[in-house]
Amino acid sequence: MYRLNLLFVVLFAFITSCSVNKKTETEDILKYVDPFIGTGGHGHTFPGATVPFGMVQLSPDNPAKGWDWTSGYHYSDSVMLGFSHTHLSGTGVGDLYDILLMPFVSEYPKNTENKNKRLFATYSHKDEIAEPGYYSVKLNNNIKAELTVTERVGVHKYNFPNGSKSQILIDLGYAQNYDKSEDCYIKVLDDKSLVGYRKSKGWATNQPVYFAMEFSKSFTSELFNKTEKVNDKELKGKSIESVLTFDSHEVIAKVALSSASIDGAQKNLAIEARDWNFDNYVVKAKDKWRNLLGKIKVKDNNINNKKIFYTALYHSYIAPNLFTDENNEFYGADGKTGNAKHYKRYTLFSLWDTFRALHPLLTITKPEIVDDLVKSLLAFYEETGLLPTWDLMSNDTNVMIAYHAVPVIVDAYLKGLTSADPDKIYEAIKASAMQDGFGIDLFKKYGYIPSELEVEAVSKVLEYSYDDWCIAEMAKKLGKDEDYKYFSKRAEAYKIIFDKKTGFMRGKDKNGNWVKDFNPTFVEHRKTDYTEANAWQYTFHVLQDIPALMEMFGGEKEFISKLDSLFSVSSKMAGDELSPDISGLIGQYAHGNEPCHHVAYLYSFTNEAWKTQEKISEIRKVMYKADVDGLVGNDDCGQMSAWYVFSSLGFYPVNPANGEYWFGTPLFEELSIDVSNGKTFNVEAKNISDKNIYIKSITLNGKALDRNFIKHDEIMNGGNLVFEMSNKPLVK
Repeated sequence: MYRLNLLFVVLFAFITSCSVNKKTETEDILKYVDPFIGTGGHGHTFPGATVPFGMVQLSPDNPAKGWDWTSGYHYSDSVMLGFSHTHLSGTGVGDLYDILLMPFVSEYPKNTENKNKRLFATYSHKDEIAEPGYYSVKLNNNIKAELTVTERVGVHKYNFPNGSKSQILIDLGYAQNYDKSEDCYIKVLDDKSLVGYRKSKGWATNQPVYFAMEFSKSFTSELFNKTEKVNDKELKGKSIESVLTFDSHEVIAKVALSSASIDGAQKNLAIEARDWNFDNYVVKAKDKWRNLLGKIKVKDNNINNKKIFYTALYHSYIAPNLFTDENNEFYGADGKTGNAKHYKRYTLFSLWDTFRALHPLLTITKPEIVDDLVKSLLAFYEETGLLPTWDLMSNDTNVMIAYHAVPVIVDAYLKGLTSADPDKIYEAIKASAMQDGFGIDLFKKYGYIPSELEVEAVSKVLEYSYDDWCIAEMAKKLGKDEDYKYFSKRAEAYKIIFDKKTGFMRGKDKNGNWVKDFNPTFVEHRKTDYTEANAWQYTFHVLQDIPALMEMFGGEKEFISKLDSLFSVSSKMAGDELSPDISGLIGQYAHGNEPCHHVAYLYSFTNEAWKTQEKISEIRKVMYKADVDGLVGNDDCGQMSAWYVFSSLGFYPVNPANGEYWFGTPLFEELSIDVSNGKTFNVEAKNISDKNIYIKSITLNGKALDRNFIKHDEIMNGGNLVFEMSNKPLVK
């Protein structure tokens, strides 16, 4: 019996040890994520609670003080207005901030002199905690606020100080400078629940958000219209508020959202938030992040780099956002309630940014979501007749150029990741290319876009040309020979606007003459031939055919010389209205904005690939930090972060739709990627160090690789990619 007991104790200890070790391993991944990274500087990220691709982003709001507050929060601030349920991550324009709750202990201002003063509190960052799926802060009035989420529900926990009057403000009229409430409604159902909606106009011109709230304790309610008390049970207006008063010092609130209806919000609440166990919601939210972030496991002793990497991975999985209710309903781009029976509808597609790296990253690390994303884009086409340019809450903001839903969809189709009807896909992508708006009519007429007839003409030609290359590739796949020829010709339009004499892509007038007074460093935001950039930053924007671009410069030697100049010339720019998006400069290379993101990889197309390795190493070190101002530019719904993720793995999709990833230089000693179906792709960098940034040799599954890229299928089949690193460039 003693031996049996001893054996049991030993076995139990062993099993417990294994369990603890396994738990510690997964928990360590979350320890490397810091949601405060990017909340300072120009990163425009938010620190609040969300789950991967969730409908709810429950986060604190500061008073808007300028461009850097577009996420609702900036680390330089210390004034709290409350906690709202929708936020944008890293965008250059602000919106959302819907359904704000604010706990307080003082009397709500009702007298005339306080009518225009907002309820607020102050706080210190030492009293803040931000983790994946969880946020907390202790306000200066000794109220502790804790936030967590499910996919469609925000969960608040407020602890009020003893001896105080526990109150919560619900503000439906609240918005930052970017958004205006148009129609609000609130109805108290009983002493623990209420429902309503907020319809607003901002960057998204038609934005309904319906909600259902439940509280763990009974309340008494007062409803206000601009601080004037109206009644206690029901109110409709443009700017309405409710004050709830509780006898308890601890109150939990569950707030479910829906874009479609109050009924949808109530169903979301009933299904996703059945109990009042706040800590359990936190555990579930964290588990969702662990499972997804844990698909890439890094083995390396550099804690700083792992923090930057896993936070970048975290930021890559915030958008697009889920838009369907549990009953499959959503607000459609046609203004009607839709029903997504065979897919999940998503919104928030910052396509000008994210087609470059974020969407290719999802095809590797989250392929199961890709079909829903494609079908969401196609549904937008069904509702409006065009694919979205920049989809926000089923509104096309049209804020950026080109039809970059095309490469996202075509890439998914070519990789076999969508079950959407190929003919319907082709119909949609062709419709965007054949419309007459945004200078596309001029593009069809002239073969380029005359500068005097359309703003940002050069950038549009370059980006339209790339999207047309994608259409040509799908036309070829479907056997549409005439369309393949037509779009292949349009895909070469960049050749028309290349000035061999100056070595730049530059504007032409309708007679084919070069635009006068050309200065490659000249910038005026949204007023020149270039989109948030200048000629230096757009000249290399030929993602579809780098060898042809190289020949236009006169060959490899001249091409390398031009790249060298990009990184070495003065960073000074001409112009009276410099774009704030042009940041993170090395010479005229601007990493803080997307048109340059592929450029450092172009050396890999030449015999001087070591220069790519050198530049990528420099950009990683200089442009990314494990700090609140750790991003040199807007994260743009994860694109800046996705660049870092790929560039840490050691490869990058220069052409985001051809299934090739060109080598840069790896960051970590070892890592493994769960590529689904029980397969793992391992990356090892032998002899890597801060100085050993150069690649000496590469093997794939034990065989020498004689090319500077790896194919998508090679990654997804699993295997071993081994870099032999050195401190000396491999000069050929």
